[in-house]
Amino acid sequence: MKRLFFIIPILLYIAFTACTKASGPADGNSVQPNNNLDSTVSITATINGSNWHTDSAFGYYVKYSGNDSGEVDLKIIATQRLNDTVSTINFYITNYTGPNTYVINPPINTATYYNFGSNRNFANTGQIDITSETAYAIIGTFHFIAGTDTIKNGTFNVALP
Repeated sequence: MKRLFFIIPILLYIAFTACTKASGPADGNSVQPNNNLDSTVSITATINGSNWHTDSAFGYYVKYSGNDSGEVDLKIIATQRLNDTVSTINFYITNYTGPNTYVINPPINTATYYNFGSNRNFANTGQIDITSETAYAIIGTFHFIAGTDTIKNGTFNVALP
């Protein structure tokens, strides 16, 4: 009986210490401007001679369902809201393999420019150059022609999906 009075407090102590919260990824910094990991999450370009800029840029990996090959696609989306007009640039790279030059050749690799949210223009020529993939971001350049819109001098820096 004396042993129980000695063992029970030890077991309670072990049980309570095992219930402490472990630190994890939620305690780390995300990729946002000025967080010392990556300072310029954005996409910029010159569209028909006018500057286009947004700090709202997102990248997504698209995994194939039912396929365990490890192949993934990359989707990058950026939207600019200027006054009451919205425009968007979308990239889709099939079988993304990291830093490389991806020629725009629909439907494999595509670039789309949405002007004012409703006029959708698909690129038929151009390229997307992924120059760097760090632990925090995908960085690159691009240029393409979408319908009557010429998009050039494009740069992007998006959070690593």
